[in-house]
Amino acid sequence: MSELRRLWIPGPAGRLEAVLRASCPAHGTVVVAHPHPVHGGTMHNPVVFHADRELHRAGYTTLRFNFRGVGQSEGSYDDAKGEIDDVAAAASWLRGMAGGPMILVGFSFGAYCVSRYAVLDSSVRALVCIGLPLTAYSFAHLADFHRPYAVVQGSLDEYGTPDELAPLLAGTQPAGALHVFEGTSHLFPERAREAGQRVVRALAELLV
Repeated sequence: MSELRRLWIPGPAGRLEAVLRASCPAHGTVVVAHPHPVHGGTMHNPVVFHADRELHRAGYTTLRFNFRGVGQSEGSYDDAKGEIDDVAAAASWLRGMAGGPMILVGFSFGAYCVSRYAVLDSSVRALVCIGLPLTAYSFAHLADFHRPYAVVQGSLDEYGTPDELAPLLAGTQPAGALHVFEGTSHLFPERAREAGQRVVRALAELLV
């Protein structure tokens, strides 16, 4: 275990504000991406914070970052296009400083961005999406991932119920693992730490 480090990483639209938690030795490396910038999403979102911390406690080196135009990151919002390139920059930077399997974790808008990037990068070992916003974005690209992935979804999620997600996840190869978080909505109010712990359990099952 180690203390977190606040740092800057080079991004395609300027430098990106980030926080690193290094583990030595590490089971792998994890990039964690935050919810929608226009709706107040940052790397300090409670679910993102707790997912990052719980993954580090489980022995992973983690990097969470602010998308372009968020916090002190340079650039401006690019409607989920340039933000996919931001994920690429974060993954490239983390891969350069730490070894082990590369895993991507994203919450809501962040889940869309990391999943889009994961399809393009064969070095990504696994993917965990939190609060998949099915009504806001198409996730048909998951059919092209062909590696283990999981979705942690609130049973009352207003952007996609577990029942609405099930056909999408069943239609991929391999099928996505659905972890239903009972009694909570999209933002996991007052249950962020539990959501972070659920992410760790979902990832452990993917990497068995």
